[in-house]
Amino acid sequence: MEETAKFSDTVAQTAGNLLEALKAFGGDASSWDLKLKLHLSSSALYLALGWLAAQGKISLYPKELNFRVVMTERG
Repeated sequence: MEETAKFSDTVAQTAGNLLEALKAFGGDASSWDLKLKLHLSSSALYLALGWLAAQGKISLYPKELNFRVVMTERG
């Protein structure tokens, strides 16, 4: 159970870092740019994006092989 809590904390922290990076991009960036800026694995990136999308803090739009990530007003 403790490992699950640590993992959730890690995902939440990564999501927070991703949101800060997105703010630095002016609230709109590609998933690839965010991945490179934060040096994230694909799994960590998509878990964090899912976390933020579920909270309504970002919107995701398909863009070729990546996603366009846009902060919402609640972000």
